[in-house]
Amino acid sequence: MTFQIQLPPLAQQPSVHNWARGVHPDMGAHESVPMTTLFLEAFGRLTGSPIIDTEEEDLWSVFRARGELMGWSTTADDAPLLWSMEEADITAGAGSDRIGFAQVGLEVGPPEELPGPLEPRPARRAGWYGYAPLPFRRKSTDPVVALPALAQCFGDALSRFGDVHLSALQLTISNPDLSQDSRWSYRVSSLNWFNANLTQGADAIVSFDHALLGDHDFSDLLARLTNWRDVPFHFSATRNIPERCGIEQSESTIWLEGTQTSPHGLLATMPEWSPSAIGWVLATVIDLTRDFSQEAKTLAIRITRI
Repeated sequence: MTFQIQLPPLAQQPSVHNWARGVHPDMGAHESVPMTTLFLEAFGRLTGSPIIDTEEEDLWSVFRARGELMGWSTTADDAPLLWSMEEADITAGAGSDRIGFAQVGLEVGPPEELPGPLEPRPARRAGWYGYAPLPFRRKSTDPVVALPALAQCFGDALSRFGDVHLSALQLTISNPDLSQDSRWSYRVSSLNWFNANLTQGADAIVSFDHALLGDHDFSDLLARLTNWRDVPFHFSATRNIPERCGIEQSESTIWLEGTQTSPHGLLATMPEWSPSAIGWVLATVIDLTRDFSQEAKTLAIRITRI
């Protein structure tokens, strides 16, 4: 006996970006279960020749392999430690300065019960069937913990496709779960990696959307960032963010439609311009504003070298 599964036409199948936003196309907003998703975009230039067979491998497979090797991402036999792989692609040569993107999900922790009763989803279209959702989901990795490794994994994967001249990295978080306590000790304990670097540093502008600060004033964030001593990263205020440093919307980040870059930004003096240093800055800004943006559905931060 042969069994066949009827699927809707490709154009009607759920988009990975719809899932990132926590909304299935057949669900109303009140029925959706938010899923924390990180979306990284690299900007700049990709030159030279790949060091891999690009006929056999793409950014998705290379990014996944790097995450598996380092124990960061989905593995064949074990649960992922920090994130689950969702999507990645090279976009260099497509008429913009965007080199590529990577998207990961953070619901990889131990199961936790969902509050309230869950109703079965009705079938709303031919080929789709109603189902009873499970009364739990997996706990989300704290974005602050995932970001340094994620930025490094992204940079390592891109470098397999040529020489990466990175000018900016933009992070979008969909349905951020920032309910956990600050990771101050984790971020500080990792600083010796940068203290050991004797090379010349780099300056960058950190821009963000209005949702990051919530109802708080920019001076609240600045006070937290400038109250440090003896760290290899330094921050100060800057205004009139250049257009090239502002939050950029693409067809992959449609949920940023209408997002405006805050007029306030940060001038970051960094010990080096590297994926891990960029990841540390992004994680630090998120960590210091986690109590500002508890209600935000999306957050966007961009760091651009100047």
